[in-house]
Amino acid sequence: MTCVILYDSSLSVVICFVSVLLHECGHMILMYCFGRKPERIRLTLFDIAIIDRGKYKLDFFRETAVTLGGVSANLAAALVCVPLFVQTGSQIAERLISTNLTLAFFNILPVYSLDGGQALSLLLCRYLDIRKALIICDIVSVIVLIPLCTFGFYVLIETGYNFSVLLTSVYLIIVLIRKS
Repeated sequence: MTCVILYDSSLSVVICFVSVLLHECGHMILMYCFGRKPERIRLTLFDIAIIDRGKYKLDFFRETAVTLGGVSANLAAALVCVPLFVQTGSQIAERLISTNLTLAFFNILPVYSLDGGQALSLLLCRYLDIRKALIICDIVSVIVLIPLCTFGFYVLIETGYNFSVLLTSVYLIIVLIRKS
């Protein structure tokens, strides 16, 4: 990873890392605001997970705020960069905007392991028993992942090299299967 960062003259990896860090900080800031502390933070090749045994102990609105805090942080970061881009035309500001918007859009998808799926789960648990809510979340996740995976194949075929959407889709499918 260090070599990639050192030799990436476009700063793409650094911009992605900063955007992901902002996303996770969005969750953690709201957790702290509501009196919760993460038990630990797990960093893997594919994600950063905030381990929180206190999850679902807050009221619905606070729990939803924590869940969507990362998406909110990415949207705020993109919004803050817009005036900078408009005034200077900075490519870094443009990349920060596009990276943060992409990360926000992707994380809001209603797929179980993403923020949108967690928010859907919270909403459904308000009105249904947890078993039914989780079954519905799994069904919605599959409904979203099938076209996402198909789109990933399309992007790979069209570009001949870009497999990022396909790889991410497959990873989310594996996470969904392992959860079940």
